[in-house]
Amino acid sequence: MGKNPALLTFDEATTLFHEFGHALHGLLSNVRYRSMAGTSVPRDFVELPSQIMENWAADPEVLKTYAKHFKTKEAMPDSLIQKMEKAGTFDQGFATVEYLSAALLDMDYHAATKEISKDVNGFEKAARK
Repeated sequence: MGKNPALLTFDEATTLFHEFGHALHGLLSNVRYRSMAGTSVPRDFVELPSQIMENWAADPEVLKTYAKHFKTKEAMPDSLIQKMEKAGTFDQGFATVEYLSAALLDMDYHAATKEISKDVNGFEKAARK
């Protein structure tokens, strides 16, 4: 083993927070029926605690408690936190249009009243118009 510690990227730290949310969900479940505990709950709820914890990973106050220089132990500077926040929202307009486009196409598929031909590309082109 080397002399340097194993360092985590921000994505890895975020994943750690996410998975810890699942662990807390299971550890803090005190229910009569196992199907209502931890990750056994319905899919739309199973992600709630982990998503909440994941969001905490990027909170500036929380970042300062764990994102420290491994040699100097100095907390992450505000200037770097601001850069990370800006990078996190970069290109979100385009991403939103992509999600919207996919959702509208999905609605067109589900609302189709007649059989869709084998020309899926043609159907999608017409739907985008």
